[in-house]
Amino acid sequence: MSPFSPLSRIRRVHSLAAPYALNALEPRELRRFERHLAHCAACAAEVRELAAGTERLGRATARPAPDALRERVLRDVRATEQERPSPAPSPRTPAVRRPLVLATAGTAALALIGAVLLGVQLHRTQDRLDAERARSRSIGEVLAAPDARTSTERDGRGRGISAVTAPGLHRAVVTVSGLGAPPEGRVRQLWVMAGRDTAPRSAGLLHGEQPVVVTGLAVGSRALAVTDEPEGGSPRPTTQPLVQLALVSDAFGE
Repeated sequence: MSPFSPLSRIRRVHSLAAPYALNALEPRELRRFERHLAHCAACAAEVRELAAGTERLGRATARPAPDALRERVLRDVRATEQERPSPAPSPRTPAVRRPLVLATAGTAALALIGAVLLGVQLHRTQDRLDAERARSRSIGEVLAAPDARTSTERDGRGRGISAVTAPGLHRAVVTVSGLGAPPEGRVRQLWVMAGRDTAPRSAGLLHGEQPVVVTGLAVGSRALAVTDEPEGGSPRPTTQPLVQLALVSDAFGE
């Protein structure tokens, strides 16, 4: 089960309006938000307002467009923090008041954009932390399950696959060893193998020897296997397994 509810996912999509207006989204997030934007009037209105405000700030501060600001903002904000406050202008020198107003607007613009970009980075970091915590909890639940059991297979070349299965949770924690890095443009993909009449089910891509939590195991799940696949993975195995492990627990198979 995903650690994020549908409502929280919707809120996260809405939160991308500000970085979208500043052209600060990564390609995958950009495509996702533009799909959402096509049928969300609230986000469309917010983007228009933010874009108009950014344009006004850009004119007032004589700065480049948001594309350049994204690369320069952190440097500019650091430089701004080191500046000492300018002395108050004399009433007898009104000519310097307008540059001071523009400089203040420039500082405010940089601070605003810096805050937005920092918020985007913190949002992504929090998502990663939440996902890692959820994965760690799931691993801990499998290892602590009263019916947990461990099995390992290793071939003559030292390549191995191990699994801690918890039939009551319909989950397993899987690790591999000795496979080495995949060739360039290739990935390792984990599969749940069932009977002859059932197609293998992808359990995700492997990242080195990090543990993988396999969910949805049920009666008929006969084995786990790892294959070498094109980058991004495949809907079905395209090569022979590098390693495989039979699932002998009563709840999963034999």
